[in-house]
Amino acid sequence: MSDLSVSPRMDALLYALYSGTLETPPWQGFLDQLRDLMGGNYATLLLRPPNEHEPGVVLNALVVSPEIYRAYNETYFALDPFVNLPDGEVVTVAEYMSAEEFESSEYYRNYIEPSNIRHILGADLWQGERLLGRLRVTRPASRDNFGEREKALCKSLLRHIKQAVEIHSRLRESESERAFYANTIDSLSVGVLTLDAAGKVLHSNPVALRLLAQQRGIAMQGVRLSFRDQREQQGFKELLAEVIDAHHRREAGCVRAFRLADAHSLSGLSLLLRPLPHSDHGSDQRPAVAVFVSDPMAPRQAPSDVLIELFGLTPAESKLAIRLVNGQSLDEASESLNISRNTAKSHLSSVFSKTGVARQTQLIQLILNSVVTLAGAPASDS
Repeated sequence: MSDLSVSPRMDALLYALYSGTLETPPWQGFLDQLRDLMGGNYATLLLRPPNEHEPGVVLNALVVSPEIYRAYNETYFALDPFVNLPDGEVVTVAEYMSAEEFESSEYYRNYIEPSNIRHILGADLWQGERLLGRLRVTRPASRDNFGEREKALCKSLLRHIKQAVEIHSRLRESESERAFYANTIDSLSVGVLTLDAAGKVLHSNPVALRLLAQQRGIAMQGVRLSFRDQREQQGFKELLAEVIDAHHRREAGCVRAFRLADAHSLSGLSLLLRPLPHSDHGSDQRPAVAVFVSDPMAPRQAPSDVLIELFGLTPAESKLAIRLVNGQSLDEASESLNISRNTAKSHLSSVFSKTGVARQTQLIQLILNSVVTLAGAPASDS
């Protein structure tokens, strides 16, 4: 039976490669180990080439200075002759082009040589026609060129690097989507808390933190939600137990609602509880329940510039419409805008004409059901 063991150094290198997908910035430990293992002075992984619009993503095991890093992104990347290598092949720059051609290039004279580099080992990772990454390891002129041993080691890593880059890319995409949806929820002035199966709060968005800080019958006590009214505390506890049970039974359609009495406002905070998808990882501290918190009396966010683009309103008309959406009467809106009632009526008539509605209630419904509230916090309309 053949020996299936992996050397300790290779095991450590592969561990650093895959754990590097979770680092910020990624793969620093892997590039450090690879540089040392290859006897190099630099190890670089380029994930996204620089272009005229953005600097790209270039990861280095060692950055001599921000100036050199910036120079590569802004100038020398476009002059690099050692690019577009065949997928899965490991080559040295000496195999790719003659020494005379390389040393006479502007890239070598103005960037490579001043960085104490002479030998370069490289591999490009492709997925079809899409470049996944470029791996480069360098040595100074005082060292010998890379040999077959280093090329074989690098080649054995390529499929692992490609897989790690794919994993990292998917993680980043998922995180970007999560952040986008979280920002969208924030723009709707909805608080969101995630609780584990024991009822402990794991995460709260900024809106939830703000609502909890207002001490309107609900607050954080340690890592749990605490209610001022004992009957509400018990009622929430019972509903939470139902939703946690639905989480364990993978019943995604279970929804429970709860409203707090609040003597300080016309309507108290509203809570909605939903089970979260069950995780394949066995842990009691995984998110199990989402609690959405809404303040019915909170001002609705409707940026003026979006109203202008969507309905063709003037700035003055959009400011009036925002105040009506947030519950002000025409008289209150005209007073807060420091305009006469007749001017406000004229603006409102124009708004009705442009939006195709005939009553204020229809206008409010139209705006709240449009994409306006998804646009984020309003710009100043003073």
